[in-house]
Amino acid sequence: MQSTNYAYVNGRFVPETEATVSIFDRGFLYGDGVFETMRVYDGKIFRLYNHLQRLLAGLKALHIGQQITQEDLRAPLLELIERNKVKGGMARIYVAGGINRRGVKGRTPGEPTLVATTQELPARSGDLRALISSIRLDATSKLAGIKSANRLPYVLAQDEAELKGFTDAVLLNGAGRVVELTTSNVFVIKNGELFTPPLSDGPLPGVTRAAVLMIAARLGVTTSEMSFGTEMFSQADDVFATNSLIEIESVDEVDGVNFREH
Repeated sequence: MQSTNYAYVNGRFVPETEATVSIFDRGFLYGDGVFETMRVYDGKIFRLYNHLQRLLAGLKALHIGQQITQEDLRAPLLELIERNKVKGGMARIYVAGGINRRGVKGRTPGEPTLVATTQELPARSGDLRALISSIRLDATSKLAGIKSANRLPYVLAQDEAELKGFTDAVLLNGAGRVVELTTSNVFVIKNGELFTPPLSDGPLPGVTRAAVLMIAARLGVTTSEMSFGTEMFSQADDVFATNSLIEIESVDEVDGVNFREH
């Protein structure tokens, strides 16, 4: 069934089926952009401020759209939720470098591309089985921690997982430390304590990750942002993943270690 939703593209609300961006946009050509994917509950975006602050920080780091304000991002999202009558779903906003015909060396100041969409979410399967990916992330890169449009390491890791019969993958950094899953942060429960990789090891500073750490502290759960390798999974009592769409989801298996059989 064809979508009847609206999208927001560079100042205009248009039917999704008519939404287009230029083939010369730097986001399309080079992955020169940043994005946020957010959860909508009862027509309201969960932790909208945190998402927009992370997006603005990413734009600043990539030198894109320095004139963009938080309200420039917030207003179209709220309008789209209303137009598309989204109650329980997702909102996504994407800002790219804009049109440039001069190649990667020819970035010139100009209008960025700003696109937003919203939609209801289907039910999830809840089957999260991950392998340890052969793809390595660079924790020392300036791009570590930025939710940039260039997700190729994660795409390749996801492809690797699916080819081997898994649904997700755990990525490591160059030092062999656990970083994250392809679209989510990872937490380990061991002896009643909670562990997650520190931001210095390269994971995205997830909005839901931060919420879990805050709630755990309020509940008196001992939490550690600590570097660890893959051996941690064989020692763990349980593992779960977090992101804005899946919220908190149990990981059933990591590379042969089955946590549902514990």
